[in-house]
Amino acid sequence: MCASSDFIHQVSKFKVILLNADNSELLEHADELLLFLNRLQDFCHSSEVQIPISSINDIIYGLESNPELTLQDKSVRTRLLNLFMKL
Repeated sequence: MCASSDFIHQVSKFKVILLNADNSELLEHADELLLFLNRLQDFCHSSEVQIPISSINDIIYGLESNPELTLQDKSVRTRLLNLFMKL
């Protein structure tokens, strides 16, 4: 698991990317985002953090199956931003 400072740094980085990057730039970070979301999911399972795992599961599935289409979806971007704001 990431140290908390690394975790916070990654959340900040992804917020900036989601707010400022175009589709191609965002797609460049798809694997990194997928890895982060998997770590976040593991963390949520092993702690008492109140983050709805189902909201992460379908994004992870989309990134695994079709990252380009998933990251082009404005609702996915909005949900990710909301998630990162909560963190």
